Amino acid sequence: MIVVHRHRLSYLLVAFGFLYLLLLDMTGIGIPCLFHLVTGLKCPGCGVTTMLLSLFRLDFLSAYRANPFLLLTLPFLVFEILFAGIYLPYRKKRSRANDIVLLVYILAFLAFGILRNVLSF
Repeated sequence: MIVVHRHRLSYLLVAFGFLYLLLLDMTGIGIPCLFHLVTGLKCPGCGVTTMLLSLFRLDFLSAYRANPFLLLTLPFLVFEILFAGIYLPYRKKRSRANDIVLLVYILAFLAFGILRNVLSF
């Protein structure tokens, strides 16, 4: 029963995200990055909305320019989300190898956030 509710929540979040992208595409009004507003620096996730809108329009070059790290690792993220939602609920023990891969990914994501401000990309 818990798995069913988790899937409903996932579907609801995906629907909400899709509606947000449609609203943003039609109005141009979005949620600003608080980190960027406060510091003037780009966080590792800055540009993700622009990237998703560009992907929505099949404009891969603009998507890459908005956030190259997230665009290039998007297949990995989709796999991890599916893995966490479908496979992990039925396991009693978490995969140590997957935890290490996720830790490396998070460290690379943070390194990208630092480098994008130092190298200005």
